[in-house]
Amino acid sequence: MQEYRAEIVPCEAKGNRQLNAGNYHCLWLIVRGKVQYRSETQCWIGRAEDFFLMRPNESITMEPMEDKEHAEMIGVWLSPQLLARLSDKNTNLEQAFHVIPLASTLVHADSEAAMLIKNLAYRLVRQEEEHAEYGQSIFEDGLLKMFVVLVLRACIRSEQHRSKSSRGHLMLDELFRFIHAHLLEEITLERLEEKFYISRCHIAREFKRQTGESVHQYIVKSRLDLCLSYIEQGLPITEVYKRSGFNDYNNFFRAFKKQYGMTPRQYFRATQENAHAGRQNQPLEEKNNL
Repeated sequence: MQEYRAEIVPCEAKGNRQLNAGNYHCLWLIVRGKVQYRSETQCWIGRAEDFFLMRPNESITMEPMEDKEHAEMIGVWLSPQLLARLSDKNTNLEQAFHVIPLASTLVHADSEAAMLIKNLAYRLVRQEEEHAEYGQSIFEDGLLKMFVVLVLRACIRSEQHRSKSSRGHLMLDELFRFIHAHLLEEITLERLEEKFYISRCHIAREFKRQTGESVHQYIVKSRLDLCLSYIEQGLPITEVYKRSGFNDYNNFFRAFKKQYGMTPRQYFRATQENAHAGRQNQPLEEKNNL
């Protein structure tokens, strides 16, 4: 299976054309004219410098919309194997193409990104026409990496702009589930950005706007809730903070005292005293049954 191919695709002024992705992730970049794309359930209209993404085995119908000017597109086919090879331990490009864009497949990139994507697409088209030169494979991989990352970034930015308000609550539900599933691990805005393909700035801003506290504050409070439960169970303080996701005792101590107005040991003594007082106040018949 060929790793990738890129070609210029002229489109006649009239007449539909069926586009099939086959086994590839496919990108159609409009370089001239106005084009309508139709799937079984949706319809999009794209103009010069917009691009359309298709996942493997998808197909759409394309139709130019201007009689006077022939539309022209660049098609780039990227195999899953290529995307996997170009990925690293922090960035899974093949996985990203399965979840981005989040709600639409026609992307209106900003002017700078659109220009770079178009220039790289033309360069990929010319790669097959040029003779191999020194460092050809390294150079080609560099072009492909830049192209793919710029496309994915344009998708993320376009999606944020398009659905900033509509996805806010859904995003927080997903964040809450992820945080509680990984509460004992290090959770940073960078990790959340990598997980949800949404910029850390947008995550921080939306979280603060909707909850009134920062992501870090929410994580700390969630870990402190675990601490309270462990202390009430009688676990040693030296074990409590480790089991709750605090890797440093001093940070745990300061956060606990700030949140509850007492030290962890004071809280432990208070729970023991309350438990003892409760037993003392039990009726004699209940005590005999213990």
